[in-house]
Amino acid sequence: MSSDVNGKARRKVYIFLSLLCLVYFISWKATLDTYTFWLSEKIGLDGVAIGIVYGVNGCCAVLIKPVYGLLIDRLGLKKHLLFFITIISMSIFPFFYFIYQPLLKHFLYLGIVCGGVFLSLGYYAGVAALESYLDRFGRLFELEFGQLRMWGAVASVVSAGATGYIFNINPMYNFGISTVGALLILVVVSLLKLDVSSDMKERIVAKEKTTVKDVRHLFVQREFWSFVVYVCGIVWILFVAEQQYPRFFLHFTKTPEEGHTLFGYLTAAAFISEFIFMMIAPAIVNRIGPKYGLLITGVVVAGRFIGSGLATSILAIGLIKLSWGIEMAFLLVSVFKYLEMNFDKKVNALMYLFGYQTVNYIGTTLLSPLAGYLYERIGFAHTYLVMGSYVLVFTLISALFLKNNKMPPPQVALIPKNSMS
Repeated sequence: MSSDVNGKARRKVYIFLSLLCLVYFISWKATLDTYTFWLSEKIGLDGVAIGIVYGVNGCCAVLIKPVYGLLIDRLGLKKHLLFFITIISMSIFPFFYFIYQPLLKHFLYLGIVCGGVFLSLGYYAGVAALESYLDRFGRLFELEFGQLRMWGAVASVVSAGATGYIFNINPMYNFGISTVGALLILVVVSLLKLDVSSDMKERIVAKEKTTVKDVRHLFVQREFWSFVVYVCGIVWILFVAEQQYPRFFLHFTKTPEEGHTLFGYLTAAAFISEFIFMMIAPAIVNRIGPKYGLLITGVVVAGRFIGSGLATSILAIGLIKLSWGIEMAFLLVSVFKYLEMNFDKKVNALMYLFGYQTVNYIGTTLLSPLAGYLYERIGFAHTYLVMGSYVLVFTLISALFLKNNKMPPPQVALIPKNSMS
């Protein structure tokens, strides 16, 4: 087979996977970016009820993510779970209009549980499953995860600029966009072909099905606990601190309205930064190894929050916030490469959806109330100084315990001559 055919096939797969990422993120964010506004302004829930909604959503996601991870590992290259997630996403508009909205208004707790299960199946756990598929399918054709996932950042920029405006017209239009987007996802997934040589499949996917014994074996591996310590020390703080960062930003503006507008622009700029660094990070991580990519993330996260605690102007905060793109790019790219190199193929997806995603979700749920207490007790600036110092300590610990591996040389997929036609 000629390299031209191989190159054309890889380009075609890249286009399909990029479209899959772009359209899924548009579908996901069209609903969830204004979800809180919908719960409060259209359903009439108070802060306590909204807190319960998010708590139940988080619990459902924690339960479903490991199941998705195990299913992906057992399915190998089969797209069954992708089709299932797509069908759930296609049902967003009818679910919100005919089921979720009436239940929340008349049978609140039943509605909360139904919504938690539904949104986790389609979005909260679904997005983690999608990222795992992007990594797995991309590696078949030596496509970098970061250069696929960057299209999610593009979708985030589009959503940040459009969903609020659409919400003011009619919030149901956003749910309609989610459903239409999912229909496009169905087309992309149906047309995506992954015909490669058996040797390439075996390099990415294990021949044997994942078993309970394989899962149990994870918990006695030093590498597993070293990685979990990294997540607990760095990733937890990254996402916990991000939850109320908009409130901190408002302290530097003259009015809340000005702050809302400026923070919207800043968020869009941060996603543009993420897009740029998603292109750059894979080459750097391949050169230095995923361990050092993870450590770069830790240093940047520590620097952002220590810098935020010391900052005295809105310009400084704005510039510091742009490091979000560096953090997310190096974190996600390094996580997938680290898991690929240090864990059995039979539990690769499970490690991402459980060892990274679920552990992170549990931690942010547990730490969020403590962070809120510290914000009120000692203020945002001092809390961020504490957080940044905590991250720096765990970065040093991770430098001792994470494995130092570099990526092997590329192995281009051998694609049957008649495939991808």
